[in-house]
Amino acid sequence: MTTKLTLSIDVQTIKKAKLISAKKGKSISKLVEEYLNTLSTIDENKTSSVKQLSGLLKNKIADKVDWKNVKTQYLITKYEL
Repeated sequence: MTTKLTLSIDVQTIKKAKLISAKKGKSISKLVEEYLNTLSTIDENKTSSVKQLSGLLKNKIADKVDWKNVKTQYLITKYEL
């Protein structure tokens, strides 16, 4: 099912859209629809990737790490103090 949508777009952008539309042989509506579908697919992929990565880190870092001590030890080693 399709429905109409009114957009307010800069005149120069509309001119560019018309040129692209003619070059690709697709309506501006179809180009916008495809672009929006691409955006939602990218968002879904990002969400999926973030979930996968967060699962990798689960229980890998101790809950109660003394980061100040870790930093101090790193600096001592780095600068041979």
